[in-house]
Amino acid sequence: MQLVIAEKPSVGRSVASVIGATEKKDGYLEGNGYIVTWCIGHLVQLASPDKYDSKYGTKISEWSFSTLPILPEHWKFVVSSTTKQQFQVIQELMQDSRVDEIICATDAGREGECIFRYVYEKIGCTKPCKRLWISSMEDKAIREGFSNLRPDSDYDNLYAAGLCRAKADWLVGLNSTRLFTCRYGTLLSIGRVQTPTLAMIVQRDYDVKHFVKQKFFTVELDCGTFVASSERIDEEESAKNIAESCSGKTATISEIKKEIKTVNPPKLYDLTTLQREANRQYGYTAQQALDYTQSLYEQKLVTYPRTDSQYLTEDMEQTAADLIQTICNTISCCQGLSIPEPNVKRCINNSKVSDHHAIIPTAEIAHKKLADLPDGERNILNLIAAKLILATADPHRYEATKVSVICENHNFSATGKAILNAGWKAFEIAIKEMLKSNEDTVKSGDEKTLPPLEKGQVFENVTSSVIEHYTSPPKPYTEDTLLKAMETAGNHNYDENADVEKKGLGTPATRAAILETLVKRAYIERKKKQIFPTAKGISLIAVVPDEVKSAQLTADWETQLQEIERGQCNPDDFMHEIISFVSDISGKYNEKAENAAFQAQRTVIGKCPKCGKNVVEWKKSFSCENDKEKCGFIIWKSICNKIISATQTKKLLEKGKTDLIKGFKSKAGNEFDAYLILKDDKTTGFEFPPRKK
Repeated sequence: MQLVIAEKPSVGRSVASVIGATEKKDGYLEGNGYIVTWCIGHLVQLASPDKYDSKYGTKISEWSFSTLPILPEHWKFVVSSTTKQQFQVIQELMQDSRVDEIICATDAGREGECIFRYVYEKIGCTKPCKRLWISSMEDKAIREGFSNLRPDSDYDNLYAAGLCRAKADWLVGLNSTRLFTCRYGTLLSIGRVQTPTLAMIVQRDYDVKHFVKQKFFTVELDCGTFVASSERIDEEESAKNIAESCSGKTATISEIKKEIKTVNPPKLYDLTTLQREANRQYGYTAQQALDYTQSLYEQKLVTYPRTDSQYLTEDMEQTAADLIQTICNTISCCQGLSIPEPNVKRCINNSKVSDHHAIIPTAEIAHKKLADLPDGERNILNLIAAKLILATADPHRYEATKVSVICENHNFSATGKAILNAGWKAFEIAIKEMLKSNEDTVKSGDEKTLPPLEKGQVFENVTSSVIEHYTSPPKPYTEDTLLKAMETAGNHNYDENADVEKKGLGTPATRAAILETLVKRAYIERKKKQIFPTAKGISLIAVVPDEVKSAQLTADWETQLQEIERGQCNPDDFMHEIISFVSDISGKYNEKAENAAFQAQRTVIGKCPKCGKNVVEWKKSFSCENDKEKCGFIIWKSICNKIISATQTKKLLEKGKTDLIKGFKSKAGNEFDAYLILKDDKTTGFEFPPRKK
């Protein structure tokens, strides 16, 4: 009997229905020679530092420079406390004597492979294992996948890359977080990808706030039937002199250049380009776009979302061609379009498809009542379907004209364009009008045309004017532009249309989670579509050294992880580099440092009754700032369901006793009034008022 392990219950049920495992059991399905069960995300995870040695502790007060760096010699894995029950189900099934083979059916990617292997190895299973590798949850794709199972050992490099990524995140994140928390005396959350991403956001915010606009000028020459402009002129006086010298004079066309230009159709979506467009058009966050697409995938309506490819493979040519007609019959934003013979070959490139091809709809859209989909899922499906239409349409062709004009020995120029074949852009305009998207970048009828002109043509008595311009500041990041920056490690010269390998921060599968983590930890905030750093985020980047926030270094590491996947890089070499990095920073920054930005966030309440240092306010307590000798004095802000204020704490420190505080609540739920006092051992206690007779 074969044991099939999926990544989540919904996927497990879909697989089970196809292979005939229909008998419901506790935590699994059985039938037709199969047992189908599932993980619930990461059932097994890398152990936290305290699981290696109690000296590492879990509380900030237990952290110290002397315990860093933490470099496990033998890595430990633990079962997640929230999903122990399902782990036990899988363990019993793996050890079931009826099971002679395991089939890994988790998501076909780096994380999916790790989810399965962690469980397999934690249990110590040695039974042979095969891999189900599919890019669609359609019944047909699942059946084909089961008929083409491969040894899971074929994906050892994929697992090695995933495990290296997890270990690197653990080593860099935990060591850096503890190191700089100890250094600055306040909790600083630092991550291998998270912190370079935050650094880019902070830098962009700085560039916007400190931008100094510069005035410049152009001279416009009105020739009657068209207007020609000069190049940029920095000095206003020079611009005025040119305008005055040309006003009322004769202008002559010195040259006319005409060129036929082609704008090829856009590529299909990978996850990042889909997330970016979803943000532009609907304001969706990267996580929302991923969640909607994942739901569509599990409903068998689109192919696997966590892909970095924008191409299809040769064997998909007919499938894609058939899909186009289906889209025009079923997808509302594409209905009524007259589609000429699509050129699917333009979307095909086997060399550009590694694990998964581009995201496209599936034939299942013809059998689903799409109007019943939630708005978010329906909007994402519309984008994916429309992109297949655009990607297979004709190129957009136009004639670009540049006219050079001379007047009083000064050079001017005018440009124009005439559409020869609207091609895919005609469909784009029509589709976006039907989508009623928020994006306003696509407009029709705004092409600037020029009248018929000839070289040597003369224009008498032209008029001229000086036009004032200002340089534009950089714009705050949106989720769209930040995802692009993460994809290219902040390289603004990157050509997103070029077919080159992207060396960025994180992967398409992890970037959304990175942004959500930064929001959750209050390092960034969203204001409508724009993303800004918080004061906390700015302070963090101000104190973190360059090597910890380097986008280029993190991108280089990601490149090495990709090479490990392909068998081109030794995992041990990668881990040696990570360990060296962690050891270096632990040695360079292992002493206390003051920083005004963090000190300003802590309000001094009074003097510590144990050591005489300052008692300062933290998020959940009023505590002694002296953690060098580990004074340990603390007054919790919440005592017996009552919030203790800074004013009450100040009086407690000065007098040893507060005024009467009403509304404490015991564990049994009984309310009581009491004075909060400092006991002889400098801990807090209660003094009760005398009972009324």
